Amino acid sequence: MSTTSSSLRKHRITSSIDILTACGSNLKMPSSRRWRSPAFLWLGLAGLVFGLSACRLGAPPGLITVYSPALKISIPVPQGWRSEVGEQSSFLMQIFTGPSVDVPERPGIRAQVMKGPLPVGVSLDDLSTRYTEGHTVSHEQGYSLHGIAGKSWYFYSEDGAERSRLMLTPVDGRLYGLYVHGEAATMEAYDSTLDAMWEGFSIEEARFFEPYERPEVGLFLKHPHSWERTSVLGKAGKALFVAFRSPPLLLEEAGTSIHSTLEVIVNTVEPGTTLESFYAKRTEIQGDNYRLLDHDTIRGGDAISDLYHAETQLADYLERTIYFVRGDKSYLFKFNAQNVVYHQIEVWIDEMVQTFEPRETS
Repeated sequence: MSTTSSSLRKHRITSSIDILTACGSNLKMPSSRRWRSPAFLWLGLAGLVFGLSACRLGAPPGLITVYSPALKISIPVPQGWRSEVGEQSSFLMQIFTGPSVDVPERPGIRAQVMKGPLPVGVSLDDLSTRYTEGHTVSHEQGYSLHGIAGKSWYFYSEDGAERSRLMLTPVDGRLYGLYVHGEAATMEAYDSTLDAMWEGFSIEEARFFEPYERPEVGLFLKHPHSWERTSVLGKAGKALFVAFRSPPLLLEEAGTSIHSTLEVIVNTVEPGTTLESFYAKRTEIQGDNYRLLDHDTIRGGDAISDLYHAETQLADYLERTIYFVRGDKSYLFKFNAQNVVYHQIEVWIDEMVQTFEPRETS
């Protein structure tokens, strides 16, 4: 689990953030010498607390959320940072590289997300020395990943030219890590961005998702914490519409955020309605702008999954629709995403689909 290696086996480049230019709108340009002063450390800690609180209200401008199918994690990253996926010593890694604030043509900051087996009988402090050795640790503090205790370290090189942050958290026999290092000026300029990365780092497995339940219509599902609920409409015990929206997955040139959405529609159906009859009725009213790309029966025949291509005047979309019938209720789960992002988050969508569980109404 070394910090650098020339033998890192590279996988495919993920293009979702290898677009446009690196975000610079939220950069500040302080002096790197302040990092080592006690007064600055206390101010930095206060700023960190404020930054983490602000992140809960919304990510800083220019950040998108990158989902890694290989690691099953998501993390906010400035759009424009280059990305590659690799593997080293049983650890999967996703590496992001951003430009220097002094010379934008050269790399100035590097973030390494890691997931691998947790060494037995080795403490987090011992593991951290592989990164901090030869550096001065300015401070360390606790870290919480889905309520699981980890730790963060902040350190700099002896000559003050480089700064680093490290997070390590053990989760069920696996070690998750986030290691960011770079030029002192660039690291300091991206302080608020790094705060957002620390706050937004998430394991994207169903057991860590946030539950949403409406027992009056037999609805139960789980969604990633970063997917916000945007609207709810319903008729007590008979019908429900609820929508969720992903964090920004891509930024267009005009600065418009591209998101994925999940719409859940529950309705009361006539007695004797089957999955097949409900599906036939729904697809009959499907518009001409929908083209079926994939059709599958899932969950042991309990549900039908379709993937459609939908074209509008503004963009091309892919829509994944899951059809259920349970008792006197029908359930539609509809994911919508532009073509440019859908396939990059398809595994994420699959993880959500497995949580859908229509239940008998209470």
